[in-house]
Amino acid sequence: MFQLVLILFLCGFTVAQEKRLLCRSDDLDIFYSYCGTGINTFSFKAEPCSLKGHSVWKGIMFWIPKADLTILTGRVALWHKGLLSLKWDVTLCHGVDDDYSFCGTLKGETINTTVRISSRQPDYKQGEYMVIFEGFSGHFENFIVCMNYTFVIKQRL
Repeated sequence: MFQLVLILFLCGFTVAQEKRLLCRSDDLDIFYSYCGTGINTFSFKAEPCSLKGHSVWKGIMFWIPKADLTILTGRVALWHKGLLSLKWDVTLCHGVDDDYSFCGTLKGETINTTVRISSRQPDYKQGEYMVIFEGFSGHFENFIVCMNYTFVIKQRL
């Protein structure tokens, strides 16, 4: 009986974040969900929606930050088959001589920008990969955005 009450209690107060389709191609499906506050204030996508034969993509970002972006740090975690495959911490905005146009944006201002993404041809196995992006204002002090992307690779690249 206790277990039933616990399940009903948790279901009543826990709202699962719905996965939404970002893009679909013959080799790749990408879904996203929010894993923090930021619904309708942050989105990021890459074009084209394919890994096959591409080494350059266009990253498109829309964001209304909830804090100043003088110093912006990010954390990216890649999961595959339940195992953490990669964890990467990066400082995107340092406060001086920044490489990105969105650095220095103030709380509430709108960012709508495109960035170039390049890499060598990826060699990923078929399957599902989960990428979690977390953004912080400052040096990991003020959590401001979190996105969960699920990549379904349909064929070995």
